[in-house]
Order: sequence, then structure tokens, then C-alpha cells
Amino acid sequence: STTLVNKYCFISNQAKHKVQMALTEDRAMTSIATETNVSANTVQRQLNAFDEYFRHNFNYLPLHLAFDEFRGVGHQLHFIYLDSDNHQIQQILPDHNKNTIIKYFKKFSLLTRQRVKTVSVDLNSYYPDIIRKVFPKAQIIVDRFHLVQMVNRSFNQLRIQTMKRYEKHSMTYRLLKSPWKLYLKSYDDLEKTKVFYNRHLRDRLTEEHIITDGIQASPLLTNTYWSTQGFRKAIKEHDGPSLKEIINDDQDVCEALSTNYRTFREHLQAVLNATKYHYSNGPLEGVNRKIKQIIRTSYGVRNYHNLVIRIKLQQMTIKKRKNQAK
Repeated sequence: STTLVNKYCFISNQAKHKVQMALTEDRAMTSIATETNVSANTVQRQLNAFDEYFRHNFNYLPLHLAFDEFRGVGHQLHFIYLDSDNHQIQQILPDHNKNTIIKYFKKFSLLTRQRVKTVSVDLNSYYPDIIRKVFPKAQIIVDRFHLVQMVNRSFNQLRIQTMKRYEKHSMTYRLLKSPWKLYLKSYDDLEKTKVFYNRHLRDRLTEEHIITDGIQASPLLTNTYWSTQGFRKAIKEHDGPSLKEIINDDQDVCEALSTNYRTFREHLQAVLNATKYHYSNGPLEGVNRKIKQIIRTSYGVRNYHNLVIRIKLQQMTIKKRKNQAK
């Protein structure tokens, strides 16, 4: 009997500890097994040993949540939500079906669910219904990034459609094609005094001059551009009244943007909450990026529980590093 090795075991505790530390890193399990000179099954057993640390507590929910989904095992979409205050993952469900999510949150008591104040979501159609059913007192917040992304995409579609109506060698075509990034830039941030030589346009122009000349290709493009700029400015400055006015005024803009505004009007209070609260899905999008890296490093994952444990282990490591840095 010794402290170096457990009874009836041939692998030292030090080797097991090294495997456990390696599992918190962005590495494949076979790579860990090779380095520590143990089998892949031993690494798997050490991973399973962490499962008991992640048993969920159904007596507590954070006050502010964020909902999203990511593609994981077998290219299936998994539901994930986190605490919007400390950005800690609360749970990952094996699918993102509406009934599965509702059934999971119904395990919490009504009093616990009533304490939730806000839930940040994208414009997924069934998330608002879920939130109203399980969190009766929570305010829904539509993520600001997704709002701006939808508006920018609508303007880009119109810009491309307008551009294709002109000859490729015409000045209007070149004004709408080469400086496409400037159209997505805030008008207030455009350079209005300094002149640059543009080799595509073969002229010395300011960024403002390029945009004002380009949107003159059609009145519809002009109106859509200024509506898009007003929307983005209202979001950036958290100006709820201006945002509401822009959403309600969908005349003389392209059909795609008008459709977006109709969608925003259907979820008007949730959209306006994006200007009222500072919470968003940004932290959750960052977590999803880390999850994709874990899956990529592992050359795909076949076991849902293994994926969840690896995700939470890496989250614990990142949190520890941040605390040490402070």
C-alpha cells in the first residue's frame, strides 16, 4: 500500500494528475495518451471522473441569461445558455428542440424562474415563446449584433443588384463595387477632408465623396443607405425613440430592409430592449468559437457527454487564468 499508486491499480496518481491537467488544454485525447504513455481508454476514464463535478443544481438560475445554439456531435445543433454577468456556461442540452428546452427549464421551481430578469437571444423564432412560458417576468433582449447584421445584409443585397445594372467599366459600377467596405462603415467615421488616390476609380477622392457619388445610382439605394445608417447610429447610441421611429418608417427602402423592419415591429419591445440594457449575446458567441476549436482539435466528437466535459474543463481553466492575472 502506497500513496503513489491506488490499490489494485498499475498507473501512478502522478500520471493520472498529468492526464487531468492535459484535458483542460486544447488537445486531442490521443495526443494526451501518447505523451503520458497510457492508453486512450485511460484518458477517457480520467475524463469521466470529472462528470460528477458538473451535476446541475436545479435550485438556482442567474438573473441574466443568454441563449444560443452550436453545431456539435454528428453535426447536430445543441442548445447552450450562460450567465450574462460572469459569462459562465450553465448547461448544454443534447438538442435545441423547443420541447426539450421547455422540459429542462420546467425542472426549476416557478419561484426560481421568476427571478430571471433578462434573456438575450438572436431572432430565432421560437426563443421568445420559450422565454414567455418558462420565465414569466423576464425581459427579452434581441442581440444588437444580429440586428445590425440583418440591416447590413439587406443594404448589401440592394447595392449588388444596383451595381449589376451598369456596365462593368462604367464609373457607377466601380463606385459600387471596389469600395464596398466603406458602405458598411459608419458615415460619421468616414474621412471627409483628406483625399486618397483610388486606383480602381483612377481619381483622388475622400471616402465621403465616394459614398455620396455611389448612392446616387438610384433613389432607392440612397434612401436605404440613410435608413441603414440611422438604424446603426440609434443602436450604437442606445437611442430607443429614434430606433422606434426608423423601424416604423419603412417607406422608400428596399424590400429586404422593409421585411426586416416588419420583423422588428413584431418583436418591437425586445428590439428596443437592446438599447435599454447592456447585455448581449457577444460573450456566448465567443464561447461558441472556443467550442468549435475544441471540436476541430479533436477531429470531431462522437460523444455528447465527452464534449460537454471538455468544454467546461477549458472554461474552468480560462476563469482561473483570468483570476490569476488580476
